[in-house]
Formats: sequence, structure tokens, C-alpha cells
Amino acid sequence: MNDARSLFDGLWKFYQQNLSNEGVNHLDFAELVTYLLFLKLDHERGERGLNPERVIRRGIGWASLVGKSGTELEQQFRHILRECGKNTADPDRGIMRAIFDKAKLPVRNAAQLHALIQDQIAPHTWSGLREVLPGMYALLLDKAGDNFQKKSGQILTPTVFVSAVVEALRPTSSDLVLDPACGTGSLLVGAYSAMASEGVKIPSMSVIGVDMDERMCRLATMNLLLHTWGTFLGPAPVTVMDALAAPSTVSPTIVVCNPPFRSETPSPEGRQDFLTVTRSIQLNFVQHIARALPIGGRAAVFVPDNVLFGSGGEPAVRQWLFDHCDVHTLLRLPEGVFKGANTKTNVLFFDRVRPRSDGGVATERLWVYDFRRGMEFSPTQNRLRQSDFGTFLDCYGPDKPREERVATQRFRAFTYAELHARNLHLDIWPDTDTTEDQWLSPKLIAQEIADELRVAASEFAALAAALPDDTPYEGSEEP
Repeated sequence: MNDARSLFDGLWKFYQQNLSNEGVNHLDFAELVTYLLFLKLDHERGERGLNPERVIRRGIGWASLVGKSGTELEQQFRHILRECGKNTADPDRGIMRAIFDKAKLPVRNAAQLHALIQDQIAPHTWSGLREVLPGMYALLLDKAGDNFQKKSGQILTPTVFVSAVVEALRPTSSDLVLDPACGTGSLLVGAYSAMASEGVKIPSMSVIGVDMDERMCRLATMNLLLHTWGTFLGPAPVTVMDALAAPSTVSPTIVVCNPPFRSETPSPEGRQDFLTVTRSIQLNFVQHIARALPIGGRAAVFVPDNVLFGSGGEPAVRQWLFDHCDVHTLLRLPEGVFKGANTKTNVLFFDRVRPRSDGGVATERLWVYDFRRGMEFSPTQNRLRQSDFGTFLDCYGPDKPREERVATQRFRAFTYAELHARNLHLDIWPDTDTTEDQWLSPKLIAQEIADELRVAASEFAALAAALPDDTPYEGSEEP
């Protein structure tokens, strides 16, 4: 039976039995399957009777692999990777190049490559499996996440978070959705699925992504192709670049983003539009996104706790947001749900609005939903489910004016005056009679202390870096 799980199980069984001990990790395998799927799908599209379409020229496509084995197969496959990944000015080859950009063959045993092609890829007509192929690929990406570069902050966004954020934003077919740190493209896929649910044709390039890692862009491009089933000809929906290096060149109506989780990165140079130059990558992305939004644009950004209460460049950014955007909702997420990360995370929802005629701030009140205190989940035990977000979405009210929101024990509004009295320190909770610690287990309290110490250490390191090297402390005696 060709359902998503059985297709994935076949591939994964092959990996475990043949490649797991050959120096091929989960991410390597996901990329290898991506190359082969693209080659096979392009071949099937070129051979179909109605509207045939082929992006890979004859001689380096799928057919050139069939019948080859040993050294001949290995050499031909490496040739395909090089040719398809070459820089080109031809806009029709943008998608193909995104798939094969800097592609490498991770398999050293040609016999194993031959077996993968013949036993797992060749038997299927993949273009006839469009209902299940996206699900199979999602399972493959989940496994690939085990080998993401944790030091660079590459963390998969859980599907339940994607669904909740997309349901809150409700993108439509008229929107242009941008993710400037798209990873494997899960937020873009979720947005596209919501747009397509209207049953109308979605314009090309309605969802676009940026990521500085070509491996993430490769997986995101394939992920989107398998969900949109559009042409393989044309520019890639995902671009390899550092989004923070320059202002956005597009004017999105919606931005969704889960920036990398790493604590520090070199400060972006030349961003005169930034309020503050900082090494906090999450704070830089908040600035970048807020600047990219046109009037009426909406955003949902995952941010760690320190962006809400940090005392470095954070206060200036928070003030600018409240002055120029309607920062209307803060969703405080549970801990322990991001695979491979313990960062305490939130989702900040805000809309870019026109300046008020009276010169006042754009944000009148911020609604805070507490989905953290008293909630304990993990990626393996007591997993978070989509239904767990039902109460939040009911309170958020995607289909009703925010004036009609109703406060609950976990959901309440704070006026701008209340927030300003706290110096816009947003580490706040709807139930002000209790502290977060009263809801946490000893383990989570210890994790919180460790997180706060890391933040403090980072701020002291930034302070030390800013001080002169050879200036003695006033009053000290020179030897």
C-alpha cells in the first residue's frame, strides 16, 4: 500500500540496513532522496502525454542512471550533480539549481546507490502519488532534523506550532508570505496549504523563503514543490542568502518566522535601518521583519524570552514596535517541545499600521496567552497535539474583532500604560497573582535558572568586548 508511512518505512528500512553504518547520516540521506526524487519526477513529467515538461536536459536526467552500476553509475551521478547545480542566468533553471546547489554524493559504495535507485525509487510512479508524497517527505525531514547544526540554531518547527500560527493568521490567496529564515520551509508549506484551501489558483511565488544554508534551501524547495505541484521551471521560491545582510527586497503582506535559536551571531553590517546593532540574532530578525512589513502587513515571529525582557538593545526595539505596530498578541509557549533545544519560546503577533494622527503609540493593548505554566510536554513523551491549541485559537479569535476578545485565567490584556510602567518588560503572565515558578517542576526551574545565567553571561561578554583593552580602572595603581 503506497501511503505516506509505508513509503517512508521502505526508505528508512533501506537506510538503516545499508547506509547507517556507512558514514551517511540522516540529513545526508534526506538530501540523497531529494536528488533522486527530483530526477525521477522530472523524467515522469517529461514523458507524460499531456503538457510534457522537462527542466533537466537529456543525457544528465533520470534515464542516464538506469542500467548503470559500479563506477560508471557513481561517475554519472556525480556528473549530474555538478551539471544541475551550475550557476546559470537562465531563470527557468532556478528551481533545479536550488535542488542541486553544492550537492555532494554521500554514498561511497556504488552498489548501495544502485540498490537505492533500483529498489526504492525506480519502482514507483511518484507523480501519481501526490496525495501521499508530501507526508512521506515530512517524515524524512523529521529524521533529517536529528543532524541539523544545533550550534547554528537549526531547529525544526513542530507541525502543531505551524498549524496554530497559520490558523491564527489565516493567509489567503491574495497574500504574499515571506519567511526570512525558512529552514525546511514548514511555515511556508503551512501558509500555502491554507491559501490553497480556498480552491482558487495560487499565483506563483506567493510563498517565498530565505535561508543562508544551501542545504536547508534545498530541502525547503523540494518541500514546497511536493505541496504545490507546480512547474519545475522558473525561479526558486527559496533563496540562499543572509536575510539580515540587507533590507528585504519584497513587500510581504504576511511574515512568518522562527529565527535560528543560536544565542549570538556577528552583528550585521551596513543596516542603517536597524535601531540597534546587536549580536542577538533573534532581535535582529525582529527588526528586519518589522522593517519589511508594509502598512497593513502582519507578522508572527517566534522569539525567546530574553527578547521580551532583555536590557541591551531590546528596549529600543520593543519601543519602536509599540510605536509603529499593533503588537496585539503574545503566546507563551510550553517548554520542552522543540527537538534538541530547551529555549523558552514565545510567538509575538503584530501588524504594521499607519501612524496615529495624535502622535500616540500604535499599540493600545497587548493580549497575553499563557500556554506554559502548568504545561509539560516533550517531543517523545506527552507530545503536544494540534487539539491542545484549540483554547488559544478560541481566545485569539481569527474571525472576530480583537475588541470582542474575552479574558480568562490564561488570557488577558495589558494596556500600553501598564506595559510602559514596566518599561515594556514583557515577561508577564495573565494571572498576576502567581509567579511562573509556582507552576514549574523543580527540573524546569533549574533549567530556567541556567537559561537566565546564559543570558547574563552573554550580556557581560558583550560589555567586555565593548570596553577598551588597556584602560586601567580609575583609582588603580600601575605597577
